[in-house]
Amino acid sequence: MVKMEFWAPAAVRDDIKAAVRAIVTDSTRSPSLRPRSTAIPRSGAHHQMDAVIETPWTVPAIKSALETSELVREGELSVRVLEGADPVLLATMHEYGDLPIYLSVGGAQIVCSVLLWPVAEQPDTAAFNEFLLKAQRIVPLSNFAITNVGGEDIYELMGELSCKTTLQTILIELRTLAENAIDATELRETFGAAA
Repeated sequence: MVKMEFWAPAAVRDDIKAAVRAIVTDSTRSPSLRPRSTAIPRSGAHHQMDAVIETPWTVPAIKSALETSELVREGELSVRVLEGADPVLLATMHEYGDLPIYLSVGGAQIVCSVLLWPVAEQPDTAAFNEFLLKAQRIVPLSNFAITNVGGEDIYELMGELSCKTTLQTILIELRTLAENAIDATELRETFGAAA
């Protein structure tokens, strides 16, 4: 057992407690989640981790898995590969106004990102950038960045995952990033009203 601590907004405290209770309850029922014996395993014994896959994801493999997965709600998203030096998956999130999310795989990670708006369109960029750094906790599990696209700086929201994570986790990341992109737009409006 390992003690873990983390900070979360008070508003989600009850949700976190419920999730922890569900995990603990499930761990007592599911043999794969029960604490393992401390005995040394026999030579050649394999222990598979629940939260990772053996073979790292590739962009085409993620596309294929999302297109055939029962985890994807009907009409929720469509995916296509954008060919280039390194292929990129474009996931169009139909439930979020056809929001485009770009997914790439490199090294040991999967990067999902949403392009937000040009930096040049943001009044008082320095103050807004400071506001974003302070607002980071309001938009959980995603990071703000500035990226250059075609010679123009664009605000970007992104999340990173292990390239050996489960498809369910990838899908959760896509949904979370879409929700956070909408929240980021609201933050921009909040900043504009406060400025």
